[in-house]
Amino acid sequence: MASLRPNFPSGNLLIGFLFLTLFFPILLPAQSIYEQVGRFPLTAYSPEEYEGAPMVWSALQSDDGLMYFGTSSGIVEYDGVSWRSLFKNNQVFSTYSLTKDDKGRIFYVGRDFGYLDFNHKEGTKAVSLLHLIPEEFRDGFKAWEIHFLQGSFLIRIGFETIIRLELADDMTLKSLESWDAESSFGISFVVENEYYVRQAGKGLYRPVGKELKLIPNTEFFGGVGLTIMLPYNDGTGKSLLLGGQTTGFYVFDGFKSRKLPTGIDQELEDGTLLRDAIPYQGNYILALLGGGVVILNPNGEILKRIGLAQGLPSNVVSKVYLDQNKGLWATTEEGMARIGIESPIQSFGKELEINSTVLKIQKKGDELFLGTSTGFLKFDQTKKLFQPVPGVIPRALFDFIFDGDDLIVPGVELQVLRNGKRIGLYWPKNEGDSRYVLIPRNNPNLLLVGAQAGLFIYRRTLSNESPWEFHGKVPNIGPIEYFLMEGKDGTIFMMGTDRLYALDLRDWSSETSDLTNIKTTFLEFDTSEDLFSLVDGEFFKRSSKGFQKYSPGEGRLIPAEEFSMVEKDLIGFYQANTGTVLYESIDGNTYILKRNASDRFIKDDGPSSVLPFLSRGGFLDKDNIMWYVSPKGLIRYDPKKDNQSDKEFFTLIRRIETNTDTLPLIAYGRDKTLPASEMKDNSYRFEFAAPYFDEEKKTKYQTYLEGFDQDWLDWNDITFKEYTNLSPGAYTFHVRALSQIGGISEEAVFSFVVLPPWYATWWAYLIYVLLIGGIINAIVKWRSQKLKAENRILEERVNERTAALEKSITDLKSTQAQLIQSEKMASLGELTAGIAHEIQNPLNFVNNFSEVSAELIDEIEEERAKSQEARDETLVSEILEDVKQNLKKINHHGNRAGSIVKGMLEHSRTTTGEKVLTDINALADEYLRLSYHGLRARDNSFNADFKTDLDSNLPKVNVVPQDIGRVLLNLINNAFQACAGQPSKGFEPLEGFKPLVTVSTSPLEGGRGVQISVKDNGPGIPDSIKDKIFQPFFTTKPTGQGTGLGLSLSYDIVKAHGGEIKVETKEGEGTEFTIQLPSL
Repeated sequence: MASLRPNFPSGNLLIGFLFLTLFFPILLPAQSIYEQVGRFPLTAYSPEEYEGAPMVWSALQSDDGLMYFGTSSGIVEYDGVSWRSLFKNNQVFSTYSLTKDDKGRIFYVGRDFGYLDFNHKEGTKAVSLLHLIPEEFRDGFKAWEIHFLQGSFLIRIGFETIIRLELADDMTLKSLESWDAESSFGISFVVENEYYVRQAGKGLYRPVGKELKLIPNTEFFGGVGLTIMLPYNDGTGKSLLLGGQTTGFYVFDGFKSRKLPTGIDQELEDGTLLRDAIPYQGNYILALLGGGVVILNPNGEILKRIGLAQGLPSNVVSKVYLDQNKGLWATTEEGMARIGIESPIQSFGKELEINSTVLKIQKKGDELFLGTSTGFLKFDQTKKLFQPVPGVIPRALFDFIFDGDDLIVPGVELQVLRNGKRIGLYWPKNEGDSRYVLIPRNNPNLLLVGAQAGLFIYRRTLSNESPWEFHGKVPNIGPIEYFLMEGKDGTIFMMGTDRLYALDLRDWSSETSDLTNIKTTFLEFDTSEDLFSLVDGEFFKRSSKGFQKYSPGEGRLIPAEEFSMVEKDLIGFYQANTGTVLYESIDGNTYILKRNASDRFIKDDGPSSVLPFLSRGGFLDKDNIMWYVSPKGLIRYDPKKDNQSDKEFFTLIRRIETNTDTLPLIAYGRDKTLPASEMKDNSYRFEFAAPYFDEEKKTKYQTYLEGFDQDWLDWNDITFKEYTNLSPGAYTFHVRALSQIGGISEEAVFSFVVLPPWYATWWAYLIYVLLIGGIINAIVKWRSQKLKAENRILEERVNERTAALEKSITDLKSTQAQLIQSEKMASLGELTAGIAHEIQNPLNFVNNFSEVSAELIDEIEEERAKSQEARDETLVSEILEDVKQNLKKINHHGNRAGSIVKGMLEHSRTTTGEKVLTDINALADEYLRLSYHGLRARDNSFNADFKTDLDSNLPKVNVVPQDIGRVLLNLINNAFQACAGQPSKGFEPLEGFKPLVTVSTSPLEGGRGVQISVKDNGPGIPDSIKDKIFQPFFTTKPTGQGTGLGLSLSYDIVKAHGGEIKVETKEGEGTEFTIQLPSL
């Protein structure tokens, strides 16, 4: 630990220190020349971008990840998305130094002294504490450094004073003390929790109690303009590295100092100034005024230099600072820059004389060769630049290969480069340039050369003067436009103008000159659509037929399943020479593919720094270091350094605005345990940023409002999200970031509850209920009074109307009874003639038998008048027997007439409604005959016939016989009238037509009752009136010939018996009425 207390060890420890100092260089890890010259990722920020003064003096990162920079015009804040000035517009204070206290609060000094305070409405603002500085120092206040140490702040004011003050939590002054310089104070330092300051001409001082005391053995440094002081790792843990602005470096062990020669000593002598330094992984990062950024190892050797050529805004660097992700910030006189010194990516471009697109890379040992669009380059380790290879015509070089120590280079000339010498190979005239070269693994004595004119074969020779002998041109192969590739089975693949070639050399021997025996397969290829690549030694092609791969055994393309899991989103794929399988997606990104357990390719979703630089051309170096070609030069990737899990990556909610207010933020949304905020507003605007400074302009964001959105929205580069007119309810806003290399950040959240508006709260609804109740009550009372008055008037009207209505009802009932009786009488009248005819027949018999009997009696009297002897007793007995028989016939026909009269009386009398067990067959037969004879008696022209189909096994049913008889009579009368050509129907019997009415009976299934059918062969009922025939008063008869109540009464009678009456009719064919009566 670097402490300058005077009780340093000596003796053996000093010898050990000298030993370590002498031999320390051999213990340091070696660094390759390419790590030294490679360019780290660097992002520069100009004054125009942050809208501040060009000169930047200091840098500091807050615990929330935000970056703060002290400039000549104040402090600017950067969150990875936007810049903000923390001073008011009318305040311009140069800020030279920043520090943090033990609570993470940031303090600043310069032309002001203060701290940074967060206000949720205005954001972070600078708050001055200059009033706490003693009055004698305020006039022309200018402080150069501020340090926080053991609860106190130490501030160097000008060159004359150092103050130490302690602040309370409310930023009031607890204590203050000061020290004045005897000469002048130089830059102050804090090393290993110790405060040091140089006093000119005297040496190094540090506070001891309330005094500032000189450290023994440091008088030498009183004459050195020290600008840096850092721990020095010499194995003792006690030494310090001190640097003078122009004098270079010294190692001080507490007793004595020694000069440390470094690679920048000459620069310092020439006028470059040492301004700042920080330790880094056992090395030191220096800020030079005029020399940029330099990384030194403890031996003073330059490991890395970063300046204008590498993208710094200026070589005048005032401060270097490492952020939480080990990104190096360099502040300059022209803004600031962030350098990815721990990035696994290094680039090599124009600063190293790579001035065109790199097409091919090969490395052998430490020698690095590049084929570019303008020629052939080799890295010169002395000049640390890429230089053209002598003897190679500067043309586009697509390919070259190593053959042992030889380099085979195609082009305008085909040549071999050996130990810096050029060996030209024979190349046929008029065959154009050679482009691609390949030595097959299975045929190492063959050299294949692809050219504009086709494919050529060379054989290896034993001659040093001409190592390869031209063998000939392979027939049937056109121009080779792109690549020569060898599959794992030895098949050679080449791309022509519009086709792919697959060459099988396994059965061909170079001993023969017959090139026609080479087996060549032609594969059609659509240059506008098809994709192809050699992947793990197998040739894959994607076309409209899907993915296919080449089968050497079958000599054709066959379906392939290896890419089935990524095929739908794939727009490009290839395997780089490094072995990495790359996948270009429809989302515009490139991903690395890996195989799953089923040997199918899937996306490797893990973040990787090399993703933005992946390309087909590459080279796998030792230690798995990968080189990739690119249009801007060369990329070097060291996967061992690509540990993204070590980096802090989180998103902050920077501001939340509603339509009426700006909400306070706690921890910028990183504290997920905070309770939900209850808000009346229903419109919100969220602003967010990820303080992740690796290519932060390419960072994308994704949001999700839980309670509103169904899922995360798509990634985009918009750094705010607005929601309007949210419904009352609970919500949680989520936001996260996606880095350029595929890493996903920790999300920020904000939970809130949108309260219903006052008019939709429970108490508002209670008021509504009470108001509505009161209004309803008032209306009810008013209405009740009005109704009572109206009721009185209405009662009077009702009484009047009731009396009139009762009279109307009485009249209606009388009319209805008359109508019903009229219908009955009409029916009875229709029966009268038939009944009279029925009665007349038995009466005729009675009269006839009475007359015969009288005559017979007369004969008996004549016979009795004779004498006893003359009488014929036998004749008398015969006559008496005839009289007796006549009297029986008279009695029979009299009874018959009586039964007819009785039936007529039963039909005409008012029904009692009493059901009796009735023989439906007899009832139907009786009323059929009554109807028939009645119609014949009324109309001499009546000509119709009837027949019966009565089921002899028909069970009796409980019915009111008079009512059912009335129904039957009505239906039968209508049937006879329909088929007998009644004028009211407008129907005239056709020639040969015989009107017929059929009455049939049958039991219902299961003994449920009986069915009676009355069928005629009349004209039928039109569909237009079919639905009306059972309506009261509906009739088709002329006025005066019918009441229209017959079928209506019939329908009501059947329904009253629990039965059903149906009608089926066809115009021109007839009608059938069916009555179904239940057995109960």
